[in-house]
Amino acid sequence: MFDSMTYHIALTPVQFLLPSENIDMSNVECLMEDICRCGCWTTPVPIERETGIIMDGNHRLRAATELGLKHIPCALLDYEDPRVSVYHWKTGQPFCKNLIMQTIVTQKSLFPYKTTRHLFQPALPSVSVVLDELMR
Repeated sequence: MFDSMTYHIALTPVQFLLPSENIDMSNVECLMEDICRCGCWTTPVPIERETGIIMDGNHRLRAATELGLKHIPCALLDYEDPRVSVYHWKTGQPFCKNLIMQTIVTQKSLFPYKTTRHLFQPALPSVSVVLDELMR
């Protein structure tokens, strides 16, 4: 059963996480600047809890890697959770969740940049974790 109002947020090893889409490095660089300026991590990355697939936050994962972070705050979810909806970025049509698992886990491939759009209802919470804590 899923709690409709709360999310389980946990510090998760970066090495466990699986990117799901290609990224734009200019976006990563902007995120790195924002994260360093703030001195803390404020946005949890939603992941599929069993596989570590990034649902939304591929740029944040890359920024964490570039910054040498060992852990990042993640919202632990799964694709059966009714709070998770996935759409095709360009068409807005529902996106096959099984195709995500097949592509990332089985084929070990990435989707092109901006293929999927994950929506979370209710919205994911903010967090505040100082960067020093994420480097351990």
